[in-house]
Amino acid sequence: MKTFDLLTYLQRLSKLPLIVLCAILMGLVTGIDWFSGPDLSASIFYLLPISLAAWFVNRRTGLAFSLIGAILWFATDYFTNPDLIMIWAIPFWNAMVRLGFFLIVVFSLATLRRSRQRQEDLLAFVIHDLRAPLGNMLTALDMLQARDTAEKQDSTWRELIDLGLSSGQRMLILVDSLLDLSRLENGKLTVQRETVLVAKLFAESVTQVVLTAEFKQVTINQLVEPAGTAVFADPSLTQRIVVNLLNNAIKFSPQQGTITLQAAEQNEEVIITVHDEGEGIPIEWQQRVFAKYGQVSGGKSGGSGLGLTFCKLAVEAQNGRIWLESEAGSGTSLLFALPLAKDQMEEIIES
Repeated sequence: MKTFDLLTYLQRLSKLPLIVLCAILMGLVTGIDWFSGPDLSASIFYLLPISLAAWFVNRRTGLAFSLIGAILWFATDYFTNPDLIMIWAIPFWNAMVRLGFFLIVVFSLATLRRSRQRQEDLLAFVIHDLRAPLGNMLTALDMLQARDTAEKQDSTWRELIDLGLSSGQRMLILVDSLLDLSRLENGKLTVQRETVLVAKLFAESVTQVVLTAEFKQVTINQLVEPAGTAVFADPSLTQRIVVNLLNNAIKFSPQQGTITLQAAEQNEEVIITVHDEGEGIPIEWQQRVFAKYGQVSGGKSGGSGLGLTFCKLAVEAQNGRIWLESEAGSGTSLLFALPLAKDQMEEIIES
């Protein structure tokens, strides 16, 4: 159920392939405009290669394609419409108006793109600076927890420390996801895949969310079939996927609910499922679950909408796929598939 995201694909292309693509599109539009004649105008489609060049390459390339588009549009008008040959002023005037319109579009898109890039750079800078004090806070809480355990303080103090640790760990996961999100979108995050035993992956992931689950009195059941199942994946990235999905399931689970974390082999893949007993997701909202900043039920979830976006990009970066199955009142299952590490399983089991 892996979908093709055209915008993400275009973002990952280098400048030369993008320029070639824009040139091909400009040629196709000109050909259609030429052979359709004055009766059927394809003029608006000149904006497609011009807009792509301005947004995904740079302003200078967009300006060049604007000039080329205006010239080609003028040529098709002039040579395919016999009535205009006798009136030179009309096609020249039209060409100047079109060029002006193209330039307005290019400058608008380039300015918007530059503004968006500055916002993303500022966000990345702020998030990166947040990570250090957050790490210090977690270290301090860990020390307090160890001291509390040694001195056997009262349960209320211990619960407060545990709550702080749980909240801090969730914040750290969000910060790491935000830092890697843009790199995943641009295909610049290095993925180091190896054989990962799923049972170990589950155990380490559950350890990170167990405090959050305990505060909500949610039980997490783990099931791996068969026991020695392994995936060929990046261990750190995959663990963060599972942790994000578990946190999401805990958030939507009812008090004293149960979450099922399950893995099963299917053909050459391992299907990992995180199922909660929440209210479920209405059909009309399911398409927005993996969208950036997308939220369910009109944004009432209280989340940023970035956790599942990170999961989608992280799974696809490992040649996997992710999807959901949900019905209102029947809970939600978030599933993702990764390649099966079949050749190395026997060695892992023996060790």
